Amino acid sequence: MNERNVILRNNILLSGTMKAVGLVTSFLIVPITLDYLDKEQYGIWMTLSSVLLWFSFFDVGLGNGMRNYLAQAIAENNFEKGRSHLTTTLVMLTAIALLLGIVFLGAGVVMNLSKVFNTTTLTDEQLRLPFLIAIIMTLAVFIVKNVGVVYIALQKYGVNDLIIVLSNVVALLLIFICTLVVPKGNLTIIVLILTTIPVLGFVVASIPLFRHHPELTPRLDCFDWNYGRQILTKGIGFFFIQITSCLVIFGSSNLFITQFVGPEAVTTYNIAYKYFNLLAIAYTIVISPMWNAYTDAYVKGDYAWIRITHKRALTVWGITIVGGLAMLAISGIFYQLWVGSSISVPLSVSVCVFAYISFYNLNNCATMLINGLNKIRVQIITSVVFTLLYIAAVSQTGRQGGIEGVVICMAASYAIMAAIHLYQCRLLINKKAKGIWNQ
Repeated sequence: MNERNVILRNNILLSGTMKAVGLVTSFLIVPITLDYLDKEQYGIWMTLSSVLLWFSFFDVGLGNGMRNYLAQAIAENNFEKGRSHLTTTLVMLTAIALLLGIVFLGAGVVMNLSKVFNTTTLTDEQLRLPFLIAIIMTLAVFIVKNVGVVYIALQKYGVNDLIIVLSNVVALLLIFICTLVVPKGNLTIIVLILTTIPVLGFVVASIPLFRHHPELTPRLDCFDWNYGRQILTKGIGFFFIQITSCLVIFGSSNLFITQFVGPEAVTTYNIAYKYFNLLAIAYTIVISPMWNAYTDAYVKGDYAWIRITHKRALTVWGITIVGGLAMLAISGIFYQLWVGSSISVPLSVSVCVFAYISFYNLNNCATMLINGLNKIRVQIITSVVFTLLYIAAVSQTGRQGGIEGVVICMAASYAIMAAIHLYQCRLLINKKAKGIWNQ
């Protein structure tokens, strides 16, 4: 078997295993944490963590930009260039983190946090320490998580998942121990565990990484602003893609359904979405490791491997369609067993959500190849244009179309983007891409 295929297979198996363990861990950590904190404290942590999640967007795509250039340098055996790309990215991210730290830590000191979180159970002083810890540790993850990106660039995608899942398992065990030996209701302890363990996980993972690859160890004298501009330009492209097609189209669905149909309809939609999203999770496990495998093949001129692998990815997509049709056939029975008769999900909603997930997966199939070859200009344009068209279409038809109308607009957006991106893939694979299609 081709060495690249062996690496790809191993990454898929390890990533799939880790995703399964991570899913179980995420289910277990909720009741254990709820048992330790009261409902209001848990709500405060959920609110805080959702705000901190936005910090990941402040890297303006630098991680993804660096990922491609680092993978290219490694494929060329130009490790000095790879070290410069890594060092330059870490320096820029550290500068961003310091600026964010000044702003948010300063705000945390002067704000009345009990009003911010709308609580009378905990005082402003009781909230301040966990808030500041969460900010500091989240900014630390902002930087050190790029250890995982280096593993991905080395075509060790599954190792990145392993780091994340092991950190979550350790956090789960520590919280369980807290329930036994530490008095209940200590929000600071929970925040400390859940935000510090991921930092330690990536720091520990960096030891074997740079021991086995000392030629990639960051050094300040390797900072290169020319590489910095290159990474920033490409990173901003990835940032626009993430913000538009991913965040706006996906993230605004609940808001539009609430506005046009009502909050109860959001529950109906999410039941169907969580069910059919299993197809997206499974397909993502298969295709995500392909990104930098495509990069490696592209740098080495192995277009035959790219062509065969892309066809296999499309075949797997076809299998998900068959599986999705089977899920659709039993969806009514599944909903009844899962949530009982209190929530009714119409077949029309299930059909629309299935169509949306299917075209979302197809688009991902194409963009993994495009991302791997670093030719994202068309993707930036389609993401922005179809996000605007989606918002316009939903605004005009959402009230009349109901849940189905909103979801059909999402499905149509991804269907057309998938068609355009698949056309670009064909041009790239056949070495016929010119102009914007090759940028």
